[in-house]
Amino acid sequence: MRRATLALVLPILAMSACRTAHDGESDLPYYRSAAMTPEWLSAAEADAPDTHRVAAFHMSDQNGRAVTEGAFAGRVTVVHFFFTTCGDVCPSTTRNIAKLLRELRGNERVQVLSYSVAPERDSVGALREFAAMHHITDPRWRLLTGPRSDVERLARESYFVRLGDGSSYGVATIAHTESLLLVDGRGRLRGVYAGTLMLEVDRLKEDVQRLAAPEGGVQLATGEVSR
Repeated sequence: MRRATLALVLPILAMSACRTAHDGESDLPYYRSAAMTPEWLSAAEADAPDTHRVAAFHMSDQNGRAVTEGAFAGRVTVVHFFFTTCGDVCPSTTRNIAKLLRELRGNERVQVLSYSVAPERDSVGALREFAAMHHITDPRWRLLTGPRSDVERLARESYFVRLGDGSSYGVATIAHTESLLLVDGRGRLRGVYAGTLMLEVDRLKEDVQRLAAPEGGVQLATGEVSR
């Protein structure tokens, strides 16, 4: 397990090192392919229609509310893949996300979308029970469930996360569930972090604050299609 963790962490730390010469929100990198190579783009390149963005989706959260890709508009989003019965990396990542939101209390431009990779088990009711068990009461944190094929498609094609074959629900087959991804208000990938490491979560917090700065000037949108 330690070797697997190091294999994940070392590339992430290398990405961080590549970024140290840049300051400010506009200098956060973009990730446009499954290679997850950080790229610093000009404004024109970043705004181009063919720049990679998260594709359309339709999920339900722990309160039964529908959530779509519209949730990204004007918000800074931390994306997380998990499942409610995970006993390995998920609990520590969940605690770190909760800490992150506490430290960003009052910033309504920040949200977390946690997709269940075991939607057959994680119904809306199961997500609601998980939220109650882990004291997830912050409305900015949405636990999502939906068709497995849609979750797999989003993970593979939009977030560049490999979920494994789904034959069982251990970390050996659902890979990289400790990864946290940062998505900007236009649905573009801006960072990847090891959610089990506080050093990485602290870096994520700094990047979230860069993207969520008021000078970004993007209006909020709910991303909900029903209540």
